Amino acid sequence: MTRASRAAVVAALLTTPALAAQETGIRPDQMARVIARLVDSETGAPVAQAFATLVNLDRRALSDSTGTIVFLDIPPGEHDLLVRHIAYGEQTLTLSIESMTSAVLAIELTPVAIALEPLEVQIEHRPRYLEDQGFYDRRAVGLGTFFDPQFVDRWGVGGWAQGKRFIQLLFDFAPRIRPSMLGCFGPGPVVYVDGFRRGQWGSPAGSVEAMLETMSTWEIGAVELYGDPTGAPQFAFDPDATCGVIVVWTNRWRGRERQLGGGDVELCEPRREDGHVVEGIISDEFTGVLLPGARVLATHYPPGEPHKARTREIVSDPEARYRICDIPDDHTLTIQAHTADRRTPEQSLPLEGRLVRNDIRIRVAGPGDVAGRIVDRETGRPVPAADIAVVGANARTQSDESGFFVLNGVLPGDHMIEVVHLGFDRVVRPVSVVADRTVDVRVELSADPIELEPLVVTAVRDRRLEVRGFYDRRTQGERRGAGFFMDQGAIDQRPTAATSSLLREAPGVRVTCRGRTCDVGSTRGCASLDVYLNGSLAISGRNRGDMSIDELVRPSELA
Repeated sequence: MTRASRAAVVAALLTTPALAAQETGIRPDQMARVIARLVDSETGAPVAQAFATLVNLDRRALSDSTGTIVFLDIPPGEHDLLVRHIAYGEQTLTLSIESMTSAVLAIELTPVAIALEPLEVQIEHRPRYLEDQGFYDRRAVGLGTFFDPQFVDRWGVGGWAQGKRFIQLLFDFAPRIRPSMLGCFGPGPVVYVDGFRRGQWGSPAGSVEAMLETMSTWEIGAVELYGDPTGAPQFAFDPDATCGVIVVWTNRWRGRERQLGGGDVELCEPRREDGHVVEGIISDEFTGVLLPGARVLATHYPPGEPHKARTREIVSDPEARYRICDIPDDHTLTIQAHTADRRTPEQSLPLEGRLVRNDIRIRVAGPGDVAGRIVDRETGRPVPAADIAVVGANARTQSDESGFFVLNGVLPGDHMIEVVHLGFDRVVRPVSVVADRTVDVRVELSADPIELEPLVVTAVRDRRLEVRGFYDRRTQGERRGAGFFMDQGAIDQRPTAATSSLLREAPGVRVTCRGRTCDVGSTRGCASLDVYLNGSLAISGRNRGDMSIDELVRPSELA
């Protein structure tokens, strides 16, 4: 809130520089000075770091540790003094200054509530199971790379990505460990699940990878990666782990523990010789991930008598198998499967033969998108009208005038994308599409087939930033040559303790520091820029001095 008061001050003399007199047209012996001391109205304590402005003269000053502000060479007349402080809001005083005066003011500031957007504080939930297994103790020591339940939930694509594909994604988050684990000349990393050795990644038998393919990320609770096996936990000490160790912890605390090779769910056994048996496997429609713990509602009734219907609920076992036993010969059967918040339409199943095989596929994960840009390798210029297609699929499109393209509705999995343009070498490169996510690629074309092969750089978009429109604005900005954008990867490549330092390389932006306080302004004249935090205005460019961007947020907190 703004409070206005009026102060008329007449005091002693002041001599001022001739330069100020020339600027105002007033004789030097008529100039005045203003000395103000800012104090808290409740405690009387001095208010430091308050920003004061003589509005009509555009003169500014910052209060010192004693709360004192001094303005020199003030021409006589009425002046509006605007005082701003983040804890006290704004206060305006109208000063009547007479010539040859020294005005001494005592200004009391009343604390005001700071209007900020609600702050969401996330407290890490530590499952007892992981604490008992020493996961968090090892993370504190930091000899490996650790992915906790919060990370798994965020990057697990709704919990329905293949476990193997998810582990491969984690390699991209461990750049220091990835070369030692995947580039070593020996066998692959040794894999442990819930503390028990399951085999080696990439082994000829493929038993470990096959096991992870049947798991979904819903079942994975946390993961540890160790490029140096000497840093692995004691239970994972293995002389064969020359290429590192992968430790996977399942979601035992969620009440649906992964039972490898067995489980608590037992399939029914037929008891009637004249009854039908329906059985099958329940999996995700797009990814093929098995869905243990899914439920099937089976309803059957005599011909023409639906009011005599009997409904049973069957739970799939750890291998995602289900079985419905003893369905009378002349009954009509309808089934519907569901898991989490997804379910299949109710369907009528014909009973042909005593044993009916019926696999169920539930659409829990949706298709992904592939977005990117086609550029000339030598010049870096965009390549418009290039044909882009997913080999073996119907997804195809053309790059626009800025080289951008989007392939929508691509099934999750490993694909080959083909890029063709007259005058450039044809490019066919792999891309891994993640369910319900957009994968960014950059394809560089070469006009000379003797040149090095084009490079495809792949990155998975952050879902929260995608929903907030960050990537759409970045794409439009690149097309128009406007704006400056930094994602998580770009921020991580610029280690710094000050957010203002990240903005020094932004075109059109000027960072000015006075001591520990840095202002972010424009090279086109704006002294300070507006700063928005999570979509809400946090620092106004018109109210400079309220808060520095370095006080608002740290680089480690930025996405």
